[in-house]
Amino acid sequence: MIKKSDIVREAVREQDWKKALQIAKDFHIGVTQEHRSKMARAYECIVHPDFYQQIGVDIPEAIEQGKAIVKEYAESTRRKNTMMKWDVKHDKAKRVIDAFLENAGYWQDREDLSAGLTDEDKELVNAEVALMIASIRKRYKLQERLPEQEAQIQPEEVKTEIPTGETKETLPEPVNEDKEPEKPKRTRRTSTGEKKAPSRRKKKEVQEEEQA
Repeated sequence: MIKKSDIVREAVREQDWKKALQIAKDFHIGVTQEHRSKMARAYECIVHPDFYQQIGVDIPEAIEQGKAIVKEYAESTRRKNTMMKWDVKHDKAKRVIDAFLENAGYWQDREDLSAGLTDEDKELVNAEVALMIASIRKRYKLQERLPEQEAQIQPEEVKTEIPTGETKETLPEPVNEDKEPEKPKRTRRTSTGEKKAPSRRKKKEVQEEEQA
């Protein structure tokens, strides 16, 4: 089945703009609404040039805009179809060759290959074929293939502490109501255990009180 995108690319290659625009103007994948409108206008200008000339449309300019869009679309799809990574192509080729090598043991079923050979001869041929297959596998690294599906690496779960915005306030120490109040400081005593002698001023005040 031929795809419409292939028909458009072929029409662009042959510069059949009417055919290319007629098909591409209805595309929705890979084409924006603005591009569809311009391609539709270009197609209508090709089909009905007199009408659009009467309403003042610049026909050559409208057609060129549509042609530019459909050419870009054809080129982008061509690149997408032809661009296959080398390692993917190489891996696919390995699988094809490997499939043929795996079926190499059925050569004895072909009369043109096994005619005239004894059972001993067939065993010798099988041994030689096995050596050749091993050499081919090693030469082209057929045992090394791309994985069918890339493993999805799950990122490790990282525990993050979310700050709450609260700060620890310094609270005053609780007051112990049962604690006895501090006693007033006692009068300082001398080393002999007697009270410290009052100063001269106080001694004078005491004398005046006794005289009174």
